[in-house]
Amino acid sequence: MRLIEVVERWDAALRAGDWTTARALLTDDATYHTPEAADPEYNIDCQSPDEIIDLMASFKGQMPDIEVVNWAEHGDRVLARLRQPAWGTDSDWWQVLSVRGDRVARLVDYAKEESALAAVTQPNQ
Repeated sequence: MRLIEVVERWDAALRAGDWTTARALLTDDATYHTPEAADPEYNIDCQSPDEIIDLMASFKGQMPDIEVVNWAEHGDRVLARLRQPAWGTDSDWWQVLSVRGDRVARLVDYAKEESALAAVTQPNQ
């Protein structure tokens, strides 16, 4: 399966609230971090796939679903430009999704496009 297909399936599962499928699309050691969170409320440090799913489920229905502005493959990663429509037009951020096999292994959010682009050019950590 192509990287874009993996992240599109992940995105579709989140939008549907299908937490079983979403969990199955994460590796057993999946993590999610937000190193550039400006607000401590948005500082995410999920160390397991179950923590990621719990977080995503807690967000569901609180605001409109996040919009995917675009996806771009970079080696074994996908760079997503995301937007929360409830936050207005200046609400974009970037997420780097690392894919291993047919599952998402790591999600990292960046406030700046430059940071996300730098992350996709670095070797996986």
